[in-house]
Amino acid sequence: MVKFLTEEELQKTFALANDAVYFATPDGQTKYYGFGKQAELIGASFAQVKTWLATLKNDENKPVFGGFAFDKQQIADSKLMNGYFIQPAVVYDVINHEMLGLPIDLVRQTTTFDTNVMQITDETDWPSRIQTAIDDMKQNKQHEKVVLGRQRQVTLSDPLDEQRLLSKLQNSQSTSYHFVLKHCGELFVSATPERLVKVTGGQLSTAAVAGTIKRGADSVSDQALADELWHDSKNRVEHETVVAEIKERLQAANVKSLQVPTEPQILKTPQVQHLYTPITGQLASDSSLLEIAAELHPTPALGGKPRDWALAEIAQIEKMPRGLFSGPIGMMTMDGDGEFIVGIRSMWYRKNLATLFAGAGILAASDAQMEYQETGLKLLPMMNLLKEQINND
Repeated sequence: MVKFLTEEELQKTFALANDAVYFATPDGQTKYYGFGKQAELIGASFAQVKTWLATLKNDENKPVFGGFAFDKQQIADSKLMNGYFIQPAVVYDVINHEMLGLPIDLVRQTTTFDTNVMQITDETDWPSRIQTAIDDMKQNKQHEKVVLGRQRQVTLSDPLDEQRLLSKLQNSQSTSYHFVLKHCGELFVSATPERLVKVTGGQLSTAAVAGTIKRGADSVSDQALADELWHDSKNRVEHETVVAEIKERLQAANVKSLQVPTEPQILKTPQVQHLYTPITGQLASDSSLLEIAAELHPTPALGGKPRDWALAEIAQIEKMPRGLFSGPIGMMTMDGDGEFIVGIRSMWYRKNLATLFAGAGILAASDAQMEYQETGLKLLPMMNLLKEQINND
């Protein structure tokens, strides 16, 4: 009888494997580890992934994991960030205590380093660049919103301890999704609070997450900030824009029995609070998870409105391509179920260099410096993962 690995053993196996994935949902109902490579697809479109899925072995309903790049801009030095999907050789379903596939032998040894930060490079000109979008929206009322991202480069003295990174991710970001994809010496990590779409037996679930404020130092101040966010006109307009657009796209995709609450809730992560509206419906019989994901991506929470103008602004104002940042990432099973999340609160790591990503929804009423501060808060989940391993002596 094959021994099922403990959480610590799964984390160690992840660190040893050349190809690996870890995916977990914040409700604790789904947690997968995958190791090795049975099949892979690089840089594919939604349609190409759909065709590829039909060619895979279906004997165990073994999941496929991966993600789409945000747009068609290419990152020249990456084998992972331009879109990558993998069917692992072995998948551990932690919640159901199942192993799909045969275990793989790993003989390499891990090494612990005293890691130091050698250099941090920020886009300090980001506020002045996004001001051009703010000025444009003030002049052109048809341009409602654009989501603009920035990147932080952190150069480390030594490699990260991946086992320790997974453990810290689980302990520090328990209210978020966890997605970690490893391939060709690269690592993409996301602790996102945002679901793009989930399909289970034809039932569809998605959500609007837009509008942000910091957490309070105690429960009283935290609630006061939540109330401020809920009543803030700029954040409510931003959120309602996202809700309306998602509803419109789902109706265009013939989703039935849509349920959309009239008022948002508050979604809390360790660093920030968001306005949040859950949306549910029934998938049409001739539709699929991939088709809905393609219809929704990018939502106004990650792209903007109108979509074509927002994507053009992103390409012009942002200095570097996003890759998997803010793209649809997640998992699918061979029976059509699965879940895509949005790859935010994320990091791309390779060769002792970590690139951290954050973005903010920009409206005509936005203040560029305040948006810069908001993105700083959104960088904290990944900065904290790095700080866990930094030698402070």
